[in-house]
Amino acid sequence: MKDQDDPMYDSPTYLMYETVRLVRRTGARMFPGQPRMPHLLVLWCVARSGPLSQRDVAERLRMDAGDLVGIVDALEEAGHLRRRRDPADRRRYALEATDGGLGYLEDGLQARRRLNEILFEPLSPDERRLFREMLLRVLAHHDDRFADLAPDDAPADDASYRGTAPRERVVTPQVEAEARRRARQ
Repeated sequence: MKDQDDPMYDSPTYLMYETVRLVRRTGARMFPGQPRMPHLLVLWCVARSGPLSQRDVAERLRMDAGDLVGIVDALEEAGHLRRRRDPADRRRYALEATDGGLGYLEDGLQARRRLNEILFEPLSPDERRLFREMLLRVLAHHDDRFADLAPDDAPADDASYRGTAPRERVVTPQVEAEARRRARQ
């Protein structure tokens, strides 16, 4: 069987899996010591919307609460997050980003931007935009957090296009920057 006839190479899920593996390998090689994506997401979520309880962070990011504990512990130990008693409910802790954590977050986001530039270098700017829009469209179909970010060119009669999960949207800094850029045009 020739490689191009192999059904795995026709599978978008397989290709996405390999792309994620490429992102992880390349990011670890290029930026050792930079935060891994889950750490970056937690810190970003807290910096953007905090103070938040760990439960709120887990819900917003759709992350397993058990996995979140280790990430929060590591970020707190490194001085990037702090846990404080929630003034509204003394039984809960609220997570806050520290000043050092905000700097660490910015460094991590800059590293991710450089990683994107390198990984997607083979694509033209129009192809990158189209790729991003297609990913957002797939995500919006399955996840309400992305519904307002997807391109507006979905078929008008396709009610299933928009996400179905009734949770608060989480927008990446890159998506926010793109939305600001579009608003200025």
